[in-house]
Amino acid sequence: SAMSAAKSEAQATSGDSPAPVVICGAGIIGCSVAYYLAKRGVRSILLERVSVASAASGKAGGFLALDWCSGALNSLARESFRLHEELASELGADVIDYRRLDTLSVVFGNSSQSHSGASDLPDWVTGRVTECGLLGSQSSTAQVHPGKLTAALARKTAELVGSEVRIATVTGLQWSSEPDPATGQFRVSHVLVSGGQPPIACSTVVLAMGPWTDAGLAWLSQPTGQVRGYRAHSLVVQPAEPVSPHALFTQMDAGRASPEFYPRPDGTVYVCGLGDDPPLPDSSDLVKPDEKRSDRLWRLAAACSDRLGRGRLLARQACYLPLAERGLPLIGRAPGKHNAFVAAGHSCWGILNGPATGRMLADLILDGRCGFIDHRPFAF
Repeated sequence: SAMSAAKSEAQATSGDSPAPVVICGAGIIGCSVAYYLAKRGVRSILLERVSVASAASGKAGGFLALDWCSGALNSLARESFRLHEELASELGADVIDYRRLDTLSVVFGNSSQSHSGASDLPDWVTGRVTECGLLGSQSSTAQVHPGKLTAALARKTAELVGSEVRIATVTGLQWSSEPDPATGQFRVSHVLVSGGQPPIACSTVVLAMGPWTDAGLAWLSQPTGQVRGYRAHSLVVQPAEPVSPHALFTQMDAGRASPEFYPRPDGTVYVCGLGDDPPLPDSSDLVKPDEKRSDRLWRLAAACSDRLGRGRLLARQACYLPLAERGLPLIGRAPGKHNAFVAAGHSCWGILNGPATGRMLADLILDGRCGFIDHRPFAF
């Protein structure tokens, strides 16, 4: 089959070493693919334009939920939630700042309203609260530091099979001159990079470039407009005094804003919200937050908790979430392409679903099928 051919290519030796799987993008998705290939003995080269986790994977919150995804995503999310626990023991929970935590829904109102059930409320929440409820407990919600996790996955793949990250800007793909005899399909033979660097030979190519994947779909003769970016704003705050590990999903400003607050094991608090939709810049190092939205997010943080208001603002940042136009992320082999795969469009659940996506793609590349859930809803 085409797939056993891909497997033998991935493992065949040409000269002194096999042509690696080349993964375009070293965010959570690309590094997860590399990791699960490495666990099966397959080496990869991660090509990254800026640095590991330089886009959303370095700026995301890292909130994990067992059962918050619906439809086809539900089985992916459940498996990925389990894999995060496994990764914490393999990579070190303290290395990636992984822990289980309780998650609350908190509605803030004006000062004339009073709160029922204040006993549920962490003592660091000092704004006027009108409603508070439990959204998730330590059995169903957790967190990880996305940048630390992505970097740890990249390091582990290097350790396991000698996979490497190369800083390069991918400009296109080079195809075999003859179709594959078994399938009649042309193969990607090399990945093209800018700056006069030679093309990089590959057994298989994976496009995992977040919102930038859309440009790469054209290299695969696929219609573009399938993945786009949506800008999310975030802050990292060092609170004036320590805060308890409760993730908060809030409604503030008469329901006009829904900031989220994630206290982290390193003592900081991650605050996110107030997304908007400007055009996607050419690369992750050009992504900047909107100052007015950043300022407003900081005011909302202070209104939630005086420990945050009196705290130190360590980072104001933004990232573009990759949204798949069809809703479900694109994960699988490119139609009609023998050895080209795509994994992108995970929206706000990219960190949660990264590990299971990586495992699914490793299965598809090496076995031609996913061994743990039905991958067909994600195919394109």
